[in-house]
Amino acid sequence: MIDGFEGDDPLVAASIDTLEGNGHDVEVIDLDGVGFTIAMSNEERRAYHGPDNLITAETRAGADAIGAADALLFCYPTTTYTLPARVKAFLDRVLVPEVAFTFDDKGRVAPAMTNIRRLGVVTRRSHGRVATIRARDAGRRTILRTLRLNCHRFCRRTFIAVAGGDAVTAVVRRRLGRW
Repeated sequence: MIDGFEGDDPLVAASIDTLEGNGHDVEVIDLDGVGFTIAMSNEERRAYHGPDNLITAETRAGADAIGAADALLFCYPTTTYTLPARVKAFLDRVLVPEVAFTFDDKGRVAPAMTNIRRLGVVTRRSHGRVATIRARDAGRRTILRTLRLNCHRFCRRTFIAVAGGDAVTAVVRRRLGRW
């Protein structure tokens, strides 16, 4: 589970409790807690397409966790209709060639995260549903459409968005109960 919230959040706690209650082993990557660096360094950018493109300990740890997982759940607050900077940085810096995707001999892209059979998002929206949809809901599209293309062919998707006043634990428990 990728946690993009700052500090403790009831959405994250409810997600962990529900998944563990259903018998899942949960590994949490708290991006704020580990101080995940937002900016890609010049060295990382130069190494991006090279054979050793995970040059920092934090990116190697993230890639190892993804390689061992069969499901990914992203928990983050939706700010300005998109992903927080740390979650976007995680996607940019960890999901590099040979981790998220590969190139065949003709230069075509093929998925590399075929071990991921379930992909989900739990988020808290600060705007209404209609306003978020009108703004094209970039967080949902990035994770559930784009990232899904790098996962198993039959990867199932779940999207849970709650407003600030919702009974968050009840919503999360009900929707994640089927995982």
